[in-house]
Amino acid sequence: MRLRFVEDRRTLLWAFLLFPLAPALAFWRPSLLLWLAPMLVYGSYLSGVLTHNHVHSPVFHGRRANLLYGAWLSVFYGFPSFSWLPTHNQNHHRYANGEGDVTSTARRASHDSLAAALTYPLLCARWQLPVVVAYARQAFRARSVQRARIVLESAVLLVAHAAALWLAVWLHGGRRGAAVYLLAVGLPAFFGSYWMNFTNYLQHIGCQPDSEHEHSRNFVSPRWNWFVFDNGYHTVHHEHPGLHWSRYRALHRLRSGRIPDALNQSTILSYALRRYVAGAPSREELSAGA
Repeated sequence: MRLRFVEDRRTLLWAFLLFPLAPALAFWRPSLLLWLAPMLVYGSYLSGVLTHNHVHSPVFHGRRANLLYGAWLSVFYGFPSFSWLPTHNQNHHRYANGEGDVTSTARRASHDSLAAALTYPLLCARWQLPVVVAYARQAFRARSVQRARIVLESAVLLVAHAAALWLAVWLHGGRRGAAVYLLAVGLPAFFGSYWMNFTNYLQHIGCQPDSEHEHSRNFVSPRWNWFVFDNGYHTVHHEHPGLHWSRYRALHRLRSGRIPDALNQSTILSYALRRYVAGAPSREELSAGA
């Protein structure tokens, strides 16, 4: 199991230590759940980030190792990781939030708002589901190499969650055990895709899909990006989707001077608070005012 990039040592540490640690502590002592909430939310978000990184630039050299790692990530992401291929790699990166993009932010609303930002992730998941089902059906009809991946990831996801529910009930009884499973495993996995769709909304709402320099919003705080594996550098990711995440920062540094300042924000959290809580104007409102 040889790594393609040495930087993914940290990726594996997060995936194999951080992801199971918080649920394990909650199963051991449910009274810790409140204190574990930040770690569970962070792990939920990172499950999507690491899955996204893996489908763009696989972590290992060997196909079998990559299949097993994708199945492991699927457990925490809450959906088989192959689903990124038709909806994200093949569709979103082709149309970049423009016409033809099944995840286009314009499908939710023409105007950016808190309601649109919060509901877009759920609607986006519904829009993507038919694409995922069609991709899986085609893989089975064509007996493609993706069929084994679809079966493995789906089976591991279902068995792992069923086992986690059984263990929680066995340890803590029916209702309490089910609640422990839901809070420590079920909900974090459910929200994995929600956070990714929410991030996609903020990365593209108000941007110009056909523009060379204004097609994406970036979140450029070095500290933020250390914790999210440089997921904030979205312009260069769209321009070089197969590039390993560890190369984004240097490439963004070379590229940032041609990106409007308004599209280089600090962090997702600070931007969302300013935009939706403090009421900072959207790019469309600023343009209209000009």
